Amino acid sequence: MINVIAYRPPQPGDEQEISACMWASADLWELTDGTPESVAEWKQISDLEELRARILSSEKTLVAIWNGIVVGFIAFRRGSHLSLLFVRREFSGQGIGRELFTRCSNDLDEITVNASDVAVGFYQKVGFVQNGDRFFTKGIWGTPMKWITRK
Repeated sequence: MINVIAYRPPQPGDEQEISACMWASADLWELTDGTPESVAEWKQISDLEELRARILSSEKTLVAIWNGIVVGFIAFRRGSHLSLLFVRREFSGQGIGRELFTRCSNDLDEITVNASDVAVGFYQKVGFVQNGDRFFTKGIWGTPMKWITRK
């Protein structure tokens, strides 16, 4: 029997599963330049206390769960800035990232994201366009992108 993906807000106690999902979503060397500064930044955003604070905040967050395992996670900051979107590599290409995005974007008119190099293609597929120059900060490349609803 095929297990269905369930979507729900994360709860306190999900931090370990969310962090594991983030680490299983991409190779550290794809997300950083390998310098101590960039690795420290990655460790900070996937830190259990950081994730717990996001769960407890009033910002939009959502997890995708398959068979009791978090296989996707999305989190916003400042209302409409998509700050984290991760799907485990073995689940990529199955529409989980798109579903997480769709469920969180339905009441927003505009969303911004600073996309990693490996994520630019995904964001373009869901309707984002580049709206600034690619930048490098804390050892990580980002491309500013914007999504505007098509009402």
